[in-house]
Amino acid sequence: MPHIYNYELMKTVNDNKQMTDVWRLPAIGSWEKSCGKHPTQKPLSVLARIILSSTNENAWVFDPFAGSRTTGIAANLCGRRYCGIEQEEEFCALSKARREELEDVAVRRNLRNHIADFKVIDSFSEDEMPSILRDEYISEYGKLPFD
Repeated sequence: MPHIYNYELMKTVNDNKQMTDVWRLPAIGSWEKSCGKHPTQKPLSVLARIILSSTNENAWVFDPFAGSRTTGIAANLCGRRYCGIEQEEEFCALSKARREELEDVAVRRNLRNHIADFKVIDSFSEDEMPSILRDEYISEYGKLPFD
């Protein structure tokens, strides 16, 4: 599998400047804990940026320590497929509740509206959109059923 870095997209979400290795993103908001809390939960905005920067649309994202499924939520919001493994039943239940919450279009829209990178991406007209986000770029896997 080749290394992927979506340079054009990361430059675009960073006000047309090269993305650096220092990111200023918000901490976990209360809106991210609607189904419960996990002791090591990561901010959704961090995982969304990692996934956007290092994968193509419809790629698989694997998380062997799924916890509360923040990686999976970010993957789904980014148009990626997700496989997570978790051994703790309590966190599996939390993960399931968060995944089921995504079925609601209003919830998905609300989550995307809280993440600065999506605000930039969603503001593009078809002509302004980076090539990685255009329909002709989509891989052979097709679109996720959440759209």
